[in-house]
Amino acid sequence: MTAKTMRVNRWGNSLGIRFPSEFVDNVQLKEKSLVEIISDGNRLIITKVNEKEPRKTIQELFAEYPADYIEEDEFDWGAPVELLLSAQ
Repeated sequence: MTAKTMRVNRWGNSLGIRFPSEFVDNVQLKEKSLVEIISDGNRLIITKVNEKEPRKTIQELFAEYPADYIEEDEFDWGAPVELLLSAQ
């Protein structure tokens, strides 16, 4: 754990703290990174929020499958629903 004393400065109508580069590098913060701030008594706990990766397209999902891929095993899902309902 690394600790450092920093001064709080006014930025417009708000207060702000500049993060030293060693802290930024350690947690891989970038401009526009999301952080969660928790107030716990006289402590502020700042945690980097892991942002979701963008959803992959269907092409990206199957890009690593070989072009000649064929599922050889069949799976029995049971009788079709309409047949089950009419049999009752």
